[in-house]
Amino acid sequence: MASGQFVNKLQEEVICPICLDILQKPVTIDCGHNFCLKCITQIGETSCGFFKCPLCKTSVRRDAIRFNSLLRNLVEKIQALQASEVQSKRKEATCPRHQEMFHYFCEDDGKFLCFVCRESKDHKSHNVSLIEEAAQNYQGQIQEQIQVLQQKEKETVQVKAQGVHRVDVFTDQVEHEKQRILTEFELLHQVLEEEKNFLLSRIYWLGHEGTEAGKHYVASTEPQLNDLKKLVDSLKTKQNMPPRQLLEDIKVVLCRTGEKTQ
Repeated sequence: MASGQFVNKLQEEVICPICLDILQKPVTIDCGHNFCLKCITQIGETSCGFFKCPLCKTSVRRDAIRFNSLLRNLVEKIQALQASEVQSKRKEATCPRHQEMFHYFCEDDGKFLCFVCRESKDHKSHNVSLIEEAAQNYQGQIQEQIQVLQQKEKETVQVKAQGVHRVDVFTDQVEHEKQRILTEFELLHQVLEEEKNFLLSRIYWLGHEGTEAGKHYVASTEPQLNDLKKLVDSLKTKQNMPPRQLLEDIKVVLCRTGEKTQ
């Protein structure tokens, strides 16, 4: 069976835009819009052959009004569905056992009761009240629950906001600490880079100075080596001379070579 919401949706499609009621003897005019026969006829009574559509203002011929059998059938089906819905609701409000209307509500069993049910031994000692009174009572309880839940919702929102705030604060602290560490490492890296450059330049300087000193030392020994070589050569020459020549000035020669060895 169609629900009431579905029937209402269908009914919206068959409403006359003039009387705003469900279409009676639906007709269609040249522009394609639909109206009640009576409504559109009254609109065109004062015109001579043509009149304007109430919706789109298009000029249409009076003799072009056509009965819409498909729309009429749809209206009839919607009305049948509405009647079925009413009958269904009426059955729901009727006691299936005694065929009487429900007027009471049993708090103990949670059931609707008719007058006969209320007087029966099954519910005689139960807490029974009129449906309207029971509904009003439960509406009050529902309202109390709504207030409790809304308060709980408010508290939860506050707790959530506090949690979000704490997370934001923690995130900011983490980011601050991250930036601090990065800054310190950047400074440390700069110091180490400067220290490295200093040590490398120092080593380069020492290497350069050592090389220059070595070159200077080597250069300074050349004359001495030449002198020593000459003395050695002269001594060898002296050594190979005949005795008389060897002895001539021998002391001077030895004294001079002795000075070089000191």
